[in-house]
Amino acid sequence: MGSCDSATPSTKEVYKMKTTSPWQHFIMRFWHWWDKRKGRVDEKLGPWGERWATRFLRLHGCRILAMNVHPIRHGEVDIIARKRGMTLFIEVKTRRNEIIGRPIDAITTQKREHLRRCATAWLAQQRLLGTSHLYRFDAIEVIGTPKKGIPTIRWIPSINMEMTRFPDI
Repeated sequence: MGSCDSATPSTKEVYKMKTTSPWQHFIMRFWHWWDKRKGRVDEKLGPWGERWATRFLRLHGCRILAMNVHPIRHGEVDIIARKRGMTLFIEVKTRRNEIIGRPIDAITTQKREHLRRCATAWLAQQRLLGTSHLYRFDAIEVIGTPKKGIPTIRWIPSINMEMTRFPDI
């Protein structure tokens, strides 16, 4: 069976955009300039946040396998990535600000169940279910708007999925 790390992340495990290297910050500033040049500042908030999340993941050594995957009828995985042999199922939450709370608070128990079912279906489609393949559920918070510039991005590894392995199909 595959294994899923379901430990609750500590504050030290949360990666923030502000702690990136000067080179990474330069790349992020370039992407913002490029978006303005291409006229993407009027883009909807959700796709804008997902695009910044994929950029952030690539800067941190992840390979993007798929985006906006719908392996089952009622569910979606925003980003599927791979890092150091582990498959990451990532939920991206984008907000303009944190006045009403953190974006991760919007990942409800029902949303986690949909994410788990989608991940199970995707692993089955890839013929990885039932093997010793490692996987993890992460969340990325993107705070900002397309017109404000570079957003604040937080990567929260190992969000608690309240289960340690997938059921057999």
